[in-house]
Amino acid sequence: MNKPAYLKSPQTRSFSAFTLVELLVVIGIIAALAAMLLPALGKARDAANRAACLSNLRQVHLAFIDYAGNNNGRVPLGYRDAKKQFNSMIYSATTRQYVLLGLLYRAGLMKSTGIYFCPSEADPRSMFNTSANPWPPGPDGDLTKQVYAGYGLRPQVEISDTPLPADMPKLNHFRGRAILADLTATPARVQSRHRSGVNVLFGDGAAKWVAASQFKSSLETCTTIDSKHNDSQDVIWRTFDRS
Repeated sequence: MNKPAYLKSPQTRSFSAFTLVELLVVIGIIAALAAMLLPALGKARDAANRAACLSNLRQVHLAFIDYAGNNNGRVPLGYRDAKKQFNSMIYSATTRQYVLLGLLYRAGLMKSTGIYFCPSEADPRSMFNTSANPWPPGPDGDLTKQVYAGYGLRPQVEISDTPLPADMPKLNHFRGRAILADLTATPARVQSRHRSGVNVLFGDGAAKWVAASQFKSSLETCTTIDSKHNDSQDVIWRTFDRS
């Protein structure tokens, strides 16, 4: 009569275990499944970030409306230092002034801070509260640090660091025209977030996705931050416009 398994000696018990070959096969199957799933997960994450970015832009539009209501309809749609690629600054440590989008901060319209930064951004210089881009800006934080938003303004006019309302354009002149977008100062700025395109906000509060192929040729000429690229920046922003 055979003994029950639990009465057998260690030498006579039989164990079921993976052989090395079986283990390698299982690892190979897991790796193959991961290779198939990761791109799909990456695409889903990118799509979610693009949607969140569009939502951010629409919320920023409400801040523009509030600012315009208190400044005779005018908003800081512009750039600094004669360079149309300088269109995303909040605080200048050089002049110790809130500039461009920083005028919204000074007016108390940046309380929902996250909406001013793209969730897909990988460059610390354009992300919220990094060592390269600290928060809060200016006297509320570190006076020696430049601070930038994650989006760029339409470089409509050059705006001084101490502007009068009359120096700025009126919001209602831009109903079908782009007023704010993911950064397009250089190709690297596009590649550090959505890569295949940018989200764009219009003066009437609408927002949409614009494929990079539509402005690629103009963007590729903007290899440095320099006033010689101002014309290319104008072409990019006209490409964004609906009308």
